[in-house]
Amino acid sequence: MPALSQRLARLAFAGMLGWLALLFLPLATAPGPAEEAGHLLLLAPLVLVPLYLTASVPASFEPAPRSLDVASWLLLPGMLGAAGSLLVPVGLVAGLLAAPWLLAAAAVAVWSVRRGLRLWREGALDAAEAALVLGWATLPGGALWLVLARSGAPTDYTGLIVLLTAVHFHYAGCLVLVWAGLLGRTLPASLRGLHRVLGVGLAVGFWGVAAGIALIRGPAGGSTVETVAVVVLAASAIGAGGLGLVRAGRIEDRMAGLMIAVSGGVLILAMGFALWFHLGARVGADAPDVAQMVSRHGWLNAFFGLWGALGWRRLRPRPAAAVR
Repeated sequence: MPALSQRLARLAFAGMLGWLALLFLPLATAPGPAEEAGHLLLLAPLVLVPLYLTASVPASFEPAPRSLDVASWLLLPGMLGAAGSLLVPVGLVAGLLAAPWLLAAAAVAVWSVRRGLRLWREGALDAAEAALVLGWATLPGGALWLVLARSGAPTDYTGLIVLLTAVHFHYAGCLVLVWAGLLGRTLPASLRGLHRVLGVGLAVGFWGVAAGIALIRGPAGGSTVETVAVVVLAASAIGAGGLGLVRAGRIEDRMAGLMIAVSGGVLILAMGFALWFHLGARVGADAPDVAQMVSRHGWLNAFFGLWGALGWRRLRPRPAAAVR
């Protein structure tokens, strides 16, 4: 396990340096929201996935499961491919460059599902572990949408919407559920019922949004399914963020607690913007457009993901003992 943890930490550190450098480079996308979405998307494979993966793995794993070890070795080519795919024009080459990230994401999902099945057979699959399994199992969906976005494969959506869908899968589909699962590991029995309800809401809301967008061919809140799902997803995420704020004050590691509190608070703000975007026009309020959502909701998601990743990774060696 130490070798795996060190490998993931090095990947995240190198990925952060690479991501910061890419902020000063023009991506091979249309300027404006698409380029901004590309930078936000790259933060996930380059930095957040390695950090959250370290936080998700029990420190008692020794040696690391073979499926997880394989997945960890696939992360580097996946990270490089994801970054490279956004530095060349849309087409076959960009799609091929993005493909290694899909392979790495699939390997992570295989490890997660196998672990979930083992816990289920042992009667140890609680709401926290289920959220982790569901979150990591969603990661290939985000990678697939990245491949579609960069290859220019024909879809019913514009290029920007395909890219934003990849961002949505990485953050709302994978990382929010993983964050909620890590939170659940630290909760006392009195709060686990609430956490279970929030976890179900996150999963149902996310896939409901995906179904609603598929029904109307666009993220404009035009279908009842999407609208209801957005409310469920946002309310569940706001609840999870609030629960994280409450629990952060009980964490003995004050630095980790501060990071988790910041992450939970930012998650609440990010989902507030999501509600505003989808419901603003219906209640007579001027809703932000897609460009404003990328620059506000998108970057809030990035801050949520990064602060949470640092906080939960800091707690990983002793998740149970860290809570009074």
